[in-house]
Amino acid sequence: MTQRGLCIRSLELARNVLALQRRTVTFSSQQVQTGLSRKEMHEMVKEQQSFKKGEICDSVSVYVRGGAGGRGYQRKNGTGGDGGSVWLEAVSMYQNLNHIHHHHSRKYVAGAGDNASTNLIRGLKGEDSVVEVPPGTVATDIRTGKVVCDVDREGARYLLQAGEKGGCLVNNYIAKRGEERWIKLVLKSIADVGLVGYPNAGKSSLLSVLSTATPTIGSYPFTTLKPTVGHMQTLDRKQVVKIADIPGLIEGASDNKGLGHVFLQHIERTKVLLFVLDVQGFTLNRRTPHRTPFETFGYLCRELELYMPGLTKRPIVVAMNKMDTAGSDPEFEQFLGLYKTKLSKLIKVHSIVPISCYTGQGLDQLQDLLFELKYKKKRKITEADVV
Repeated sequence: MTQRGLCIRSLELARNVLALQRRTVTFSSQQVQTGLSRKEMHEMVKEQQSFKKGEICDSVSVYVRGGAGGRGYQRKNGTGGDGGSVWLEAVSMYQNLNHIHHHHSRKYVAGAGDNASTNLIRGLKGEDSVVEVPPGTVATDIRTGKVVCDVDREGARYLLQAGEKGGCLVNNYIAKRGEERWIKLVLKSIADVGLVGYPNAGKSSLLSVLSTATPTIGSYPFTTLKPTVGHMQTLDRKQVVKIADIPGLIEGASDNKGLGHVFLQHIERTKVLLFVLDVQGFTLNRRTPHRTPFETFGYLCRELELYMPGLTKRPIVVAMNKMDTAGSDPEFEQFLGLYKTKLSKLIKVHSIVPISCYTGQGLDQLQDLLFELKYKKKRKITEADVV
């Protein structure tokens, strides 16, 4: 083999080694935290990256680094160019963080400033790097835990990491390397309506019949493990209501039990809270007591208030699900009576609608109600809406 062939072969081997090192770095920190083997780690990440239709990525960490400043030119008092900055910008085109989740490296590095020289007395500024996120995203510094910015409106632009100043007389014509930091992006505003309920109450089933989303549906608790967003629209597609299926809550969710804070953060900015209750009540396991629909509603409201006071002041709609089961009518009437006498002065409910995802009972009425709450259109109120 010639010397040229040996050089080419060495370059190929070096590239393969670098690629392997990058993959190793990606999983090393997670392996230390979880204690999983490399094969198990690959399988876990592969499973995390698989999204069904409607499922979203709501949290992701990114590496950002400001651009280094350009070197100054002392002989002619030349000033190096400033390094580029990393910005966070709200773009309504994105509805979730999937595009960042599937980014090849999740690294955003700004360009370095040009060096000053005989022909360039003042170096050009480095190119900025922009992280595009949907409105409703909160950026937090992972090292300090402080909130960097809260992207609350379309077109808002916030500085994540500034670039370094170019070399000049002040810094002895020597520029610094750009500073780096890890930023955690969390999407809190994902839908107009948030489905609230205990596990196995029928939230995923309701989302599947109201929208085009295809969430996982099963007859066991905790079927939904990732937030799912579905779009409910009229036939002319002029009106759209985004509905978020939040994974089931448990008692103690306000204390972050069962990843409560991860799930509750999606409800913070939803305009309407749609409580999905099982008319037969709820039992998590053999060790927990059975909760009636009224007790279920009370505990859910308690968790929301403990997590964020005033959250239950928003428009609330109660969908009493599984009305096709035996003995559902007496249970529904009992819920209405208990709510009127014990809870109506504390928690204001806009409507209580009996539904069945299996037979389709009450679904049209529920759809009209959700469109009305978003677009503020008048609608004829039926007896089932009045509590």
